[in-house]
Amino acid sequence: MSSEETDIEESSNSSSDVNSLDNDFTEMQFESSSSEEQVMDDDVDSQVWGEIESESDAEFSEDHGMIQEVPENLKDSTISPIDCYRYFITAAIINLIVRETNRYAEQHLETHELTKRSKTLQWKPTTHEEVLKFLEIIIEMGLVQMPKVDYY
Repeated sequence: MSSEETDIEESSNSSSDVNSLDNDFTEMQFESSSSEEQVMDDDVDSQVWGEIESESDAEFSEDHGMIQEVPENLKDSTISPIDCYRYFITAAIINLIVRETNRYAEQHLETHELTKRSKTLQWKPTTHEEVLKFLEIIIEMGLVQMPKVDYY
C-alpha cells in the first residue's frame, strides 16, 4: 500500500469519525433542547403573574451628586484626573490604609516564628507617601499594559 493510499484511508476514517461525532452531538443537542423547553413550560404554567404593591410611595429626597464642585485646572479649563482621584482617595483613606497595614504587620511579626533570614524581619512601617506611590503604580498598571512587571 502506497503512502497516498494510506493517507486517503486515514482521511476517510477520520472524516467518518467526525461525522459520527457530529451526529451524536446533534442528537444530544436535540434531547437537551426538548427537555429544557418542557422545564420552561412547566415553570411558566406554575407561576401566576400579578401586580406588585409598593411598600412605600416616598420619593428620594437626599442630596445627590457632587457636594463640592471639582476645581478646574487654570491652564485649559479642564478637570485633571488627579483632581477626580483625590475626591475618592482622600487623606483619611490613605491614613486608614497606612494604619491597618502597619497593625497587620505588627500582628504578623508577633504571631509567626520567623527564621533569621526571613525577609519579613526587614519590614519597616509604611508611610503615607509609600501608600500613595503604591496606588499610583497599581493605577498605572491598569491603564498602561507592559509586557513585563519589571517595566513599571
